[in-house]
Amino acid sequence: MTDTGFMSEVVESPIKRIDKDYREAARNLPAQEVRFLVDAYYQWQENRIRANNQVRAMTESKEPSEVIDWLSGNAVMLEKDIARVLDYYTAEHPVGDWMRSNKGVGPVIAAGLLSHIDLEKAPTGGHIWSFAGLNPNAVWNKGERRPWNADLKTLCWKLGESFVKVSGREDAFYGAFYKEKKEYYV
Repeated sequence: MTDTGFMSEVVESPIKRIDKDYREAARNLPAQEVRFLVDAYYQWQENRIRANNQVRAMTESKEPSEVIDWLSGNAVMLEKDIARVLDYYTAEHPVGDWMRSNKGVGPVIAAGLLSHIDLEKAPTGGHIWSFAGLNPNAVWNKGERRPWNADLKTLCWKLGESFVKVSGREDAFYGAFYKEKKEYYV
């Protein structure tokens, strides 16, 4: 392969920006596809972080890192595109709109919660708590199917971490609630 200099230039990503048709389709996504997109978002986020760490290490050792840098840039664009699709999705749901109005809850977490929680199967907070694997009284015997949804459990953990991060803000209701409960228990 001859050196065409394409890595030294800024290369436009082949990922298309979401147009009106995609925006309309995003509003009516089935729950299974939304769960896939939430998972894909977090996977791309991990890949971007890994690529940025690799670029940093290569820069410190004075090694070339243009290809990995390019990959990181594309991962950022893909993350943003997935988040935009999930933002359109959550904007179509009154509960999703309410979730996003809370500091610490963005379109990815809101979409994940909307797609995992079926209020017909889990009509109360206690049911949702159990379905997310957060019920301390739940028993899981060896060889039995796990009595909770591992993806929802992870999403609830990420939601809690978001509330911790915004706990210093006055306009963060659940962040302040976390701070209050933490002081009580400490």
